[in-house]
Amino acid sequence: MTEKKGDRAGVVQGRLKDRVVLRIRAFEPYSSEFTSEQIGVIADIAEKYGSGVVHVTPRQTVEIPDIERSTLSEIESLLDGHGLAPGSTGRYLRNVIACSRWCLYNAVPVSDLAARLNNLHAGSILPGKTDISLSGCDFSCVRSRTSDIGVIARAEIELTDKECKKCSLCVKAPLGCQVDAISLSEGELAIDADKCVRCGFCSNVCRPGTIRVKSTSFDIYAGGRGGMRPREAVFYKNVGSEEALIEEIGAMLQRYAEYGREGDRMADIIEKEGTGFLEG
Repeated sequence: MTEKKGDRAGVVQGRLKDRVVLRIRAFEPYSSEFTSEQIGVIADIAEKYGSGVVHVTPRQTVEIPDIERSTLSEIESLLDGHGLAPGSTGRYLRNVIACSRWCLYNAVPVSDLAARLNNLHAGSILPGKTDISLSGCDFSCVRSRTSDIGVIARAEIELTDKECKKCSLCVKAPLGCQVDAISLSEGELAIDADKCVRCGFCSNVCRPGTIRVKSTSFDIYAGGRGGMRPREAVFYKNVGSEEALIEEIGAMLQRYAEYGREGDRMADIIEKEGTGFLEG
C-alpha cells in the first residue's frame, strides 16, 4: 500500500489535449482546511501556470486547470514546504474529508481525525478508488453513508440535576431536536430514547446544562458508493474512542488491500460477500 515510482498522483487529463488539471490536497496544518497563506500560494500558481481560476472539489481538494505538463515539477516544488501536495486521484486513497470543526451540530469535531488519517495513509494504493468521510453528527454533510468508509460521531446524552429553564431551544426549530425525541410536557423535559439518534446537538444548545453528553463514540459504515451506481454503506461497527477509530480504519484498509482485486471497490466485495472479509 505505498506509492509506485513513476505514478504521478494528482494529475487529471482535462478537456484540452495539451493541458492537465492539477489536484492539490493540504496536509499541514489541516487536511480539510486551507490556511490563508496556502490559498495565496494556490492563487499565485493558478495565475502564473494556469488560467487564473481554481475549482474546489467535493472532497475538499483544489483543482487548478489548464496546466502544461512540462511545468508540473516546478509547481510541485512551489507546493512543497507549504503543507500542500498533488494527490487524491486514481487508486490512491482519496482525500479523507471531515465536516467543519466550527459547526454547532458536532457531537465530536472530526477535522483533526481526518488530518491524522491523511498523514497516515495518503500514499496508499488500493484495489480501487477509496473514499473516507468523517461526519461530526448524524446530518452527515460529507456523505459518510455513500463513502467506502464512512464515520458518524455519536453522543449519548443524559439529564442532569440542573434546573431546566423551559427555553424550548432543544425542542423548537431551528435548533431543536431534528427527530422529535425531546418534549416539554407540563413543564417537564423528557427524551424518547427510541427516537434519539445520539447526535448530541441538544447538549450544545442547552445553556443551563440540563442536558449533557454522557459519552461519545463513532459508528463506522462500509461499502458506500456514489457515481453511476450509487450504494448506501452498511453499518459495520461502533468504536468508543478516537484511537480505536484510527486503528480500525487502518485495519480495514489493510484487509481491503490484501483481499480485493485490482478494480474492486469495497462496495463490490461487500455486495457479494458481506463485511466478513474486513474482520480478518
